Amino acid sequence: MKRMLIILLLAISLFPVFGGDFHDVSFSIGEQTYKWPERGISVSYGMNVGLTGKLELDLWGISELVPHPFASNMFGAELGIMLLGPRSTATKVMGSGINMMLSVGGFYRTDNNGAGPMISITPLVVGTPISGRRERILKTGIGYDAVNNGLVVTFSLLSLDYYVHGTWRDYSF
Repeated sequence: MKRMLIILLLAISLFPVFGGDFHDVSFSIGEQTYKWPERGISVSYGMNVGLTGKLELDLWGISELVPHPFASNMFGAELGIMLLGPRSTATKVMGSGINMMLSVGGFYRTDNNGAGPMISITPLVVGTPISGRRERILKTGIGYDAVNNGLVVTFSLLSLDYYVHGTWRDYSF
């Protein structure tokens, strides 16, 4: 498991090299649930990498905090596309400040070794990489757990993305 995590982190760190002009990188934190009904508190965390003006790669995790810290975890990767306009222009000019995102990817659960495809929609995305911060509101996803033959539903009220590269500070005025 440690070896796989190290390889994943190295691969993530190389994405900005291949991203061309759209090489913004952010880290996100928020709350999210994937157990229905939820019997505790979970935290979501992740990393976003811009691939094009409308496309991004999202690597994320959800971990249970209460009642049993990190007893149940879910990890995933998604390709997201902005539906209402560009997420970034790769210049000092911002993209669409209000947007909507559709994501397709897959997940892995540690509590029952479940895995499968997932699709999610975020009806309200406020902010852009150029501004340095972005809020994703009401993200809802549904996936098929092919290992355990069941559905997985995820819901997040709010996730905050903090951009460390590709913000207005990186472009000269």
